[in-house]
Amino acid sequence: MNSDTFQVACRRLLAMVMAGAGTDWLEEITTPVDVRACTFLLVSSDDFCQLARVDRNLLGRLLMPRRPMTKLSLMQLIRAFLERFDLLAEGRALGDWCDFLREQLAGLGGDNNTSDLVRYSRFSEIIFSVSGPSKVVNFARENGIDFDAALRKLGLNGFADGRYIKLCRYQYYLETLRTMEVGENHPVLKEVVKSDVVNAPAAEGKLLGHSIIEILIDRSAGKVISQAWQNAILTIAGDPRVPKSSASYQQWWSIIGDKRIALMRGWLSRFDLALFLGVLEQSAKDDRNDAMERMFAPRKTFMEGLVEQEAVYESRLFLTSSAESYLKKNYKKEKLPSYALVKGGQASVIYLQLKNGLHMVEGTHSFSIRVMNKLPEKPGITDYSIDVFNSRDLGVGLAEFYLWQFQRDGGLMETAHNPDLTWQNKVISHLAKFNLKLDVGKLIAPSKYRTYKSKFGAS
Repeated sequence: MNSDTFQVACRRLLAMVMAGAGTDWLEEITTPVDVRACTFLLVSSDDFCQLARVDRNLLGRLLMPRRPMTKLSLMQLIRAFLERFDLLAEGRALGDWCDFLREQLAGLGGDNNTSDLVRYSRFSEIIFSVSGPSKVVNFARENGIDFDAALRKLGLNGFADGRYIKLCRYQYYLETLRTMEVGENHPVLKEVVKSDVVNAPAAEGKLLGHSIIEILIDRSAGKVISQAWQNAILTIAGDPRVPKSSASYQQWWSIIGDKRIALMRGWLSRFDLALFLGVLEQSAKDDRNDAMERMFAPRKTFMEGLVEQEAVYESRLFLTSSAESYLKKNYKKEKLPSYALVKGGQASVIYLQLKNGLHMVEGTHSFSIRVMNKLPEKPGITDYSIDVFNSRDLGVGLAEFYLWQFQRDGGLMETAHNPDLTWQNKVISHLAKFNLKLDVGKLIAPSKYRTYKSKFGAS
């Protein structure tokens, strides 16, 4: 390896590749020393590997001076495979590389004393495969051993920083996500949101991030997703309730599928509501408004009752600058859902799309609650390309837009949050008018439900 002949061969091949010789440089591989130089550069030279690709032409040329390859050159080519893997070849070329290595290992015969090559030959069908990283993880599971023990058994533990083992570890992350307790705040969640993990290639042209999101959503289906799992999804892909033309939607959600998007939107409605209630409670405290604080509990019970009865399909938050500052102090930016800003007023607002085509708009401070059977085109509450709204347009103005577009057709109801129980009955009655009948006992505090029934009857 230190001979002048070898060093000259390395410099010659590197110079030709760097000079942009296309595939002409392959013709320079005429001796076993040239083969050794080429395989050495595939392992050790980033400059060489940026321009040289492993394909049938190169693999065929490596056998021209001698067939089979020398053990040293073969070992170097294996190292290049484990260090660089899909960074040096992809698609059919990667498959050709795998076939080539298996054939060379099969031809070693029984006189080989190189322990690593013996081990690679024994496990060649697992290691030297386009889906090798997945096969390594399956090997660990089928043999009941942990991931690092599997690497030692396969002779791969010396390549922990290489591309191949990184992809193995990523596949191991997926297997962990598939088998850990649903909703568990597992340490692997901190790993799977890292940029190099989520952007690693996966099967069928997808990225690993797509697989991670799919596993977390599919395993949570039929349940309330845990905060830890929801945070992981938001960190990777952001909120799906953004314009479909946005970069995050195109990269992630457009590939995830409508069913998973619908599930995520439903879970985020719960999160939106929790954030809104936090802002509502904080507003009352900040303003030292006793009346607002008294109204908080019944409003919280009512809105949480809607979500618990699965009456809410979707939601959207509209935050004042002070509310935005409050949330940013308490949550990391990447773990917050999408929201719009409100200008010109004190009230933050939440919009809820309900069953049966109904819509509810609620706000903090002295904001009146409004329920509609149709949503007016203005001000564009569900248009995610609009991210700043005038405060009046979400309150009194919204009612005016409704009446301007639909006249007084009986579909709009608005009421202040007093007196207690009366406002709840107005909302409940209006929802029932459009066949959205709810368990009133889940919308009213247990301590007040008897009083409610005596005033308005059981629903």
